[in-house]
Amino acid sequence: MIGQPNDGVAAKEGLPPLEKELWWPRQAMHNGNWQNAIQRWAILRQVYTDEPAVWVQAAISHRKLGELDEAEKLLTAAVERFPDKPWPLQQLAELRSEQGHLEDAEMLAGTLRERFPDELIGLIASGRISVAKGEFGKALMYNQQARELFAGSPEPWIQFAEMAMHIEDWPLALDRWREVRQRFPKHGEGYRRAADAAEKMGNDNLARQLRLAQEYGNAWLESVQATERGDEEASHTINPPQRRSWRTFVDLVWTKARLNLKSEANQNHLRYLWWVLDPILYMAVFYIVFGVMMERGGPGFIAYLLTGLVPFQWFAKTVQQTSNSIVGGKGLMHKVRISPLFFPLVGIVQNTGKQLLVFAMLGIFLLFYGLHPTIHWLGFFPVVLVQLILMIVVSCSLAMIVPFIRDLTNLIPTGIQFLLFTSGIFYTIDRIPEEWRSLFFVNPVANILYQYRQVLVRNEWPDWAGLGWVALGSLIGLGVVLVLYRRLEPIFPRVVIE
Repeated sequence: MIGQPNDGVAAKEGLPPLEKELWWPRQAMHNGNWQNAIQRWAILRQVYTDEPAVWVQAAISHRKLGELDEAEKLLTAAVERFPDKPWPLQQLAELRSEQGHLEDAEMLAGTLRERFPDELIGLIASGRISVAKGEFGKALMYNQQARELFAGSPEPWIQFAEMAMHIEDWPLALDRWREVRQRFPKHGEGYRRAADAAEKMGNDNLARQLRLAQEYGNAWLESVQATERGDEEASHTINPPQRRSWRTFVDLVWTKARLNLKSEANQNHLRYLWWVLDPILYMAVFYIVFGVMMERGGPGFIAYLLTGLVPFQWFAKTVQQTSNSIVGGKGLMHKVRISPLFFPLVGIVQNTGKQLLVFAMLGIFLLFYGLHPTIHWLGFFPVVLVQLILMIVVSCSLAMIVPFIRDLTNLIPTGIQFLLFTSGIFYTIDRIPEEWRSLFFVNPVANILYQYRQVLVRNEWPDWAGLGWVALGSLIGLGVVLVLYRRLEPIFPRVVIE
């Protein structure tokens, strides 16, 4: 919303600045929990009574619930309390318009323009109210003033395009949204609302291009439209940009994984602490069962057990989470054309982010356990890299197969359980008969866990030959996976809905 207050200074000495407390009610607003937001703004309003934000934002929350009378009380009080601030007056004007009191709204908007002639929100509010009254000529006049005086702000140009949307002149709307994208290429409205206009015209191909352009950029969209062929195939195909696609794709994966991590943390009261507690509890269960109750192992068994469990849990959680990711992403896949590889990679990056913290906890434990770092610990990094490549191959392969064979999802937990007991997590290599050890190391997970223990427990370099074979096999598998994804990409959108 234009002109909403953001920060403030504590109204009473000794209180923290308001900007440090704004996240609390805004989180509820972001999640659509308007009743909770109202309660939280009310609590802040008792303490920060001299801050416009706690009044205006509370009124916005009431409006979202349809409680217009409560919103009016708050805004009326805010206008009286803060005559030198434009936001309460702007919100009150728009509220009166929403209530159907258009003459009052227009009067308030006029007062807003007179009191704050150097503020954009007065012209924007006046334009909106004029549209509500059906006075499009007057609305266009206010908007033109806003575009001339505040040409560097996106709001006047967005309003200009929305006026065309309001009168359902879709070609005109597309032209105006194009200007928005040219002036403000990073502003999402220029793509989303233009896609809506294209759909209204029945041009689904253009709508898909516009939604995809929100990810790839306006320059790519213009290049596609300039070179698009006129045959039937071209009219239904969107080709991602060749020179910058991989950078944009990596950025998309990273951004989505980061947002997923924040969303996952916000769902729990302990937030990010669960990323540490979950693996600790998982490892504690196995230690109690195998190390205490069954009295397996001996001196150094705890370190041996944990250096196997921690990497294996990373592998197991990643594979299980990503195996059904393409089927789960069918909604997005049908809105824009995006490589199906995006979906498992997001899960891999997401779990890797959490695993970094778990590895740090493992390192701290080993220090307290008496296993101090040596130069051989540098071998930890190539082992992690090889495991990451292996997980990409396994996760992406399973995610690729599951849409075609849905029953495979029922076998994946069993397969992971099989690997748990055949990868040497609970027993040393010495317990394996000599004639079976070569077969044991054919299991790449067992090979990688062995390399971790070489580095962290025995303070030796990894077995470079054994690690190299796993790396070579993983790289070959990665190449095969990439080729298969490229060939199957047009098929996935149809298969996932069957």
